[in-house]
Amino acid sequence: MVYIIDACFHWIGFHLTQHLLTEGYEVIGIDPLEGTKQENLYFFIGRNSRFQHFHSIEEMERHCHNETIEAVISVGSPADGRSRFGELFVYESVEGFMNRKGNGVELPPLYGEWMPRDEQTIYISKTEPLLFSDLVDREDSLYIEDFIVYFFKNFSEKGTSFSASDLLSLQSPSTKNNEELKEQLQEHYRQYRRIYEY
Repeated sequence: MVYIIDACFHWIGFHLTQHLLTEGYEVIGIDPLEGTKQENLYFFIGRNSRFQHFHSIEEMERHCHNETIEAVISVGSPADGRSRFGELFVYESVEGFMNRKGNGVELPPLYGEWMPRDEQTIYISKTEPLLFSDLVDREDSLYIEDFIVYFFKNFSEKGTSFSASDLLSLQSPSTKNNEELKEQLQEHYRQYRRIYEY
């Protein structure tokens, strides 16, 4: 089975891509690689034999034929203006993606590795910075890896017919306590500081 991830080097798209590859799926990533961060993230997964990267969906269509597509998943950022924390759109086919005929849901507040940030501040949108500790300590926020496990479990049960309430009702137990997670994320930021951008 093949998944297409649009914005595969957006920080959420990168986690979706990495999860699918780890689970043994083939992934076609769509991303124009317009920034240094995206180019650097490419090197983390670009050599995986189950991953193909294209700069646009049109370029992908010129090179890929007869793939059985499980779904096209597209990440919408808060900058798109529709939701505070971003959205995920799921399409049954490339044609559905091209015609924007799919299911979109607002994301809960998410945090994790590679999100736009500096030492203390997370930049979910250009106009709404949040303190790192405030976001992690929110009752409704979720660690990206926990969210993705839940998302794909829900997707495997319901397919593209899942709803916003399925995601908004998510009360996934975190795999780690907040203090461990904060330290892990701070250490990741310090290790890869030059790659992070905000």
